[in-house]
Amino acid sequence: MNIFEASKSTIMYTIFNLIDTVKIYLKRASKDPIWAGSSILKLLLAFFLIFWYCKKFLTLSLGYISLLSDSEGHLSNPSDYSTDHMTLLLGGAILLSYLLIQNEIGNLFRRPKKWKEYISTFFGIGVFIAAFPLVPMLGFYLMEQTLFFYIGAAVTAAFVAHRNSIQEIFLLPIMLQKPSENRLAILGVGVTILPILLFIYFSTNLAAWPSIVADLVTVFCYLITIISLLWWFQISLEGANPKIQDQRMSALGFLILTPFIFYIVTRVMYVFHDPNTVTMERWNIEFAFMNDANPFQINTWPIEVTNNIDDRWRFWIAALLNSIRVTLLSIVFCTILGIIVGVSRLSSNKLTSSMATAYVEIFRNMPLAVLLFLISTQLGTTLPLFIAEENIVGMIYYSNQGIYLPGFELSHLIYGFLIVFAIWVYWQIKDREGVDDSEEGVRRRFTIWVIGIAVALGIILSGDISLPNYIKPNMGIPGTWDIEEGTGFEMTVEFLAMIIGLTLFTTAVVAEIVRGSIQSLPRGQVEAAVSIGLSPYQRLRLVILPQALRSMIPLLNSQYMNVWKNSSLAMIVAYSDVFYVIFVMMNNVGKLIPLFILLLLTYQAGSLLISGIMNVYNYRVTKVKI
Repeated sequence: MNIFEASKSTIMYTIFNLIDTVKIYLKRASKDPIWAGSSILKLLLAFFLIFWYCKKFLTLSLGYISLLSDSEGHLSNPSDYSTDHMTLLLGGAILLSYLLIQNEIGNLFRRPKKWKEYISTFFGIGVFIAAFPLVPMLGFYLMEQTLFFYIGAAVTAAFVAHRNSIQEIFLLPIMLQKPSENRLAILGVGVTILPILLFIYFSTNLAAWPSIVADLVTVFCYLITIISLLWWFQISLEGANPKIQDQRMSALGFLILTPFIFYIVTRVMYVFHDPNTVTMERWNIEFAFMNDANPFQINTWPIEVTNNIDDRWRFWIAALLNSIRVTLLSIVFCTILGIIVGVSRLSSNKLTSSMATAYVEIFRNMPLAVLLFLISTQLGTTLPLFIAEENIVGMIYYSNQGIYLPGFELSHLIYGFLIVFAIWVYWQIKDREGVDDSEEGVRRRFTIWVIGIAVALGIILSGDISLPNYIKPNMGIPGTWDIEEGTGFEMTVEFLAMIIGLTLFTTAVVAEIVRGSIQSLPRGQVEAAVSIGLSPYQRLRLVILPQALRSMIPLLNSQYMNVWKNSSLAMIVAYSDVFYVIFVMMNNVGKLIPLFILLLLTYQAGSLLISGIMNVYNYRVTKVKI
């Protein structure tokens, strides 16, 4: 913010605008008493709600802070936190909120040479670091001083972020050289410095104000409520540019959220240091028990695990890979089928569109848990018994116990996949300059793909191929019949049920996304494609779908994350996913909270990874920003 903008942001400018606006409101109120009464009621209601909300959460925060710091320096109570820990957690929450308001971290890494423009961010980080040695020096001897210091720091940080004139503070010596020319700018700096000085004064001399100490929560409730309403009134004047307005709105949001943020932070601090040793032990987030051997067995691939030998971390990794396999395959299948069904819904053929519509309405409105249960039971009853020896040319055996396929060497599978992936990357790079859709270009593309796939298949088939070997150790006892260990590749019925269920359910939603995105395109695009003689397939591939992707990808992002989260229903079909394994561990070990946190982080990390990949792809497809 330059000096001119800072001068416009001074308190005098705000007061003058406030007076003018009040005059306008009074004039309108005299002409429209009903509107005036409605405005007064809204103001009183807003005041009451904000005050009640602040009173509720600040009272709880005060109680927790009193328990967390009542024997500061002695740490005789298990719930006590040291000054450094209090500053790290509460001050860290304030700093994080302040940095989010400034929104300069990304630019700092992108344009480090312009570091002077980000002085506000450096100021916040510097104050946070300086607080560690300074807070113990203040020597708080009243519990209310601790509460005042941290909540007062949050209110002051919100005020500083709202003013956004830290850079002008460092320019104050230069401005004082010409005070007459920089009078308004100096006044603006003074308005920013004043609450900082008041905060420091009251933090060190709070005992001199017994009326404040007696009801500190109420004082902060009035302070936050009045400042919030004044800031909202100032923002409603729209007297600043959009960038300043956004920052003021962010500062207002932080100020209003301060009581709730403090409640959440202090509540978490309390549960981890509860005076009740049993409760504190329950919330002890340690994972040493994960290094012990796991007592139960699960069916996994590609990592094989053995119960009572492998530790729980290895079981968690194996189960995680199970969830990832189901999710990736379901995403691929539901995308392909979703495009087919979505396009079919727009078909001029009545039978095709009706069947696609029926599919969408049936599976979209069916609970996924019910669908998985039905698929699991149907697979169990329709597939033949294992003793029936049903097979396809002796290479594939299928029964209600699973499907046994020829097993290929894993390293050769990876090499074949890398060749196909390299060809795909090559065409992605080459197509940046434009797709060669001529007859020669199509022939060249087809030839390269055929050669690449042939080479990949050759590499895969050149490795060891393990065919399932059906053995009968005892002809008179069918229960002893089995597929020899180490031969073939087993696809369990549970895995197949999860793939089918997730695919059928998500396909219905993806189909609606595809249909809606295509219908959102202007009709002229299709007419133009028809006029230049493109076939229906060419229209779909070259004109319709590339443009529809702009609106499809954000919605597909959500659905792909839903596939990942919906895989947690694998317990219904007895599939050993990460949710099932952690759930059984909870019953065996009893460490509910650490395992729930591990489960939460697992699904959160997976969702963020999917979202990140889709956002990168979305950025490539469309670079339109507001």
